[in-house]
Amino acid sequence: MELRWKILLQRQGTDEPVSICSFKRPVNGATPADFGLSFAEGRQLLAALQQLVTQEQINAYDKLRRNCRECGGYRRIKDWRPRTFSTALGKVQVRVPRVVSCLCTPEPYDDDGYSISLRFSECPIEPLLPTRRTPEIAYLCSAHGASVSYREAARSVADMTGLPKLSHTTVRKDTIQCGEYVENEQFRIGWLAGGRKRNCASHLRIAIDGTVLSANQFQEVRKFEVIAGRVERDGQMARRFVSALQRPSLTRVLVAGALDQCGWVPSTLIDVISDGARGMRSLVTSIAPRVSPRILDWFHISMKMHAIRSSVCAYNYFSRRPEIMQRSERILVRVRDALWRGRGETAIEMLCTLAASLAIASQELTFFYQLASSTAYRAAVRLLTFLEHNRKDLVDYQRARMEGRRVSSASAESVMNHLINRRLSKRQQMRWSMKGAHYLLQTRVELLDGRLESCFRKRYPHFRSPEVVRR
Repeated sequence: MELRWKILLQRQGTDEPVSICSFKRPVNGATPADFGLSFAEGRQLLAALQQLVTQEQINAYDKLRRNCRECGGYRRIKDWRPRTFSTALGKVQVRVPRVVSCLCTPEPYDDDGYSISLRFSECPIEPLLPTRRTPEIAYLCSAHGASVSYREAARSVADMTGLPKLSHTTVRKDTIQCGEYVENEQFRIGWLAGGRKRNCASHLRIAIDGTVLSANQFQEVRKFEVIAGRVERDGQMARRFVSALQRPSLTRVLVAGALDQCGWVPSTLIDVISDGARGMRSLVTSIAPRVSPRILDWFHISMKMHAIRSSVCAYNYFSRRPEIMQRSERILVRVRDALWRGRGETAIEMLCTLAASLAIASQELTFFYQLASSTAYRAAVRLLTFLEHNRKDLVDYQRARMEGRRVSSASAESVMNHLINRRLSKRQQMRWSMKGAHYLLQTRVELLDGRLESCFRKRYPHFRSPEVVRR
């Protein structure tokens, strides 16, 4: 005994249904593999359905455009040509008509009124899919190309859609084109930023940082800088931004666009979180007139103090730990407490004492502790120089934390790690062009922010919004 199904498709307005495919399943002696439709059968069903739907669309589109756009005269069919189109459900081979061009005008024009080359035949459906690929393929290539390497993305998309072959250059081209469109939209928003809004924000927080990428052999430099960050509103991450092109004006416009999408107006107070670099903060101050006072990053202070502590607390099992190392550890704890409570001058004085003690006592120690004390001395000098150069930015971190202000740039570091390093530096050891990295990161920003699909809806009307008739 067997169960048999035959699937028919009937277009509204027609009387004869068309058979798509048929399936059968055994009842006696059935196994778990016979349950439901298999992946191959589902793909076969969708491919047959796609074949019929696309051919019907081509015939209807050709019928609509058969008459001449100028005189309205009927244009006869010259021949039918086979064409292959790539869709999200695999490749589709259809028959496409070519019509004889009308000679009613001295030179032919396209649908937008622009003159085209003189041809004796033309394809009416060529403007519909000029690249012979659906926008769904471009979306999948952009989404996967912004997440993993282009070759791995090409393999993933080809396996997902059932395409026999997909080149990594196609994935790169779609990702770059999507990034160009995103940058144009963000430039338009950033150029007009600061206008009146109904849902304007009274306070925003922006974390901004920079990193470097290795340039390829066609660039004029060996490394170039990438600036990225994120904007937070009400404690929630609202928008990311990134720029790899060495144009400060473009970077400012992209930052302004991200702020504007989060409800920024000229009266909004902005907290800037950075690693202490003056150039990062100046990007925001050149846009926003109201910026909160600068706070020296506690994350970098703690990292420099950790370098001292790891050397001071070093010990071996063959000799007793010297008294100078124990005393230096106690002084370092007091330095950290003084910095946290806003006593910056006291911390600098104690740090000077610590560095001088390590320099004097290093000659009297054994070889192991001599190396440890010299390493701790160099780390203490680096921290001392860092604090002296940023003396006016030392604040009471405990009070600032109680007031709800961010005192660490860990959020900015996480943006660089999540947005850039995972795709361009750490996992993918590649060299990049400035333009390619910039547009790739624009697409990645839209993907991570969950805006990539809405971006394609703007580029391609009716994208992923079919009118489905439900029973």
